[in-house]
Amino acid sequence: MKMLSAPRVVPAAIGAGWLMTGFRSFHRQPLAWTLILFMYWAAMLMLAFIPLFGMVLPLLLSPGLALGFLEIAKAVDERRPPSPPLLISAFRSAQAKNVLILGSYYLLEILAIMLVTFLVDGGQLIQWLTQGVLPAESEMGRVRAAAAIGLILYIPVMMAFWFAPQLVVWQNYPALKALFYSFFAVWRNRTAFLRYVINWIGLSVAVAAGILLLVQLFDVPTNAMSAIIFPVTLIIMAVAHGSFYASTKAIFGDETEATSAQA
Repeated sequence: MKMLSAPRVVPAAIGAGWLMTGFRSFHRQPLAWTLILFMYWAAMLMLAFIPLFGMVLPLLLSPGLALGFLEIAKAVDERRPPSPPLLISAFRSAQAKNVLILGSYYLLEILAIMLVTFLVDGGQLIQWLTQGVLPAESEMGRVRAAAAIGLILYIPVMMAFWFAPQLVVWQNYPALKALFYSFFAVWRNRTAFLRYVINWIGLSVAVAAGILLLVQLFDVPTNAMSAIIFPVTLIIMAVAHGSFYASTKAIFGDETEATSAQA
């Protein structure tokens, strides 16, 4: 993908269309997206069984795998067959070292956020998210506060990493420069991203309401809920990665690609 050396600023309405672009990406290659995402989740599940290492490695590899999903979205957009090896293309590129450096920064920032939440609630939020240990009702206030603080702290991290893998691999930027450019690219386009987030909130509410309606209509037992939630999750993930690629085309793509991202 041809990328600009500096981000453009797009109208807010452009951000509203990124989610629909993600749906179109999934619609073009539903089987390929489902297969690749299933393979990804299977790998993450196997890693989860390895103590400590299974928690650290996914964070370290996260930026590189994010770029892999964007390569898949790019292939779909260009009408090329998306193949599973694209998922690890960042680690096979000339910028593999910088991709791992980027992953190291991401790991450290996530650990820092976890430390802050630990200081707020004594680690109960972390236990809930990683081990499924539900906090006592009397502690839920502290856990909610920890979750709110963690979310606020994660927003600038997400801004810094939104375009960073693309800038490292597709534009040959050093890791720190990519993080800097990504953060300010998102900030300068904050109105477009706000519209994008609003659309995600609407989609999340609609999906949750749809699942709840299905459960009530067909009296779905609790142990069968995964049969509904898992495929929906795969579709939403595919849509998300397609929309990430659309935002990259709109803000960093050349004129031709930016125009196609707005279509």
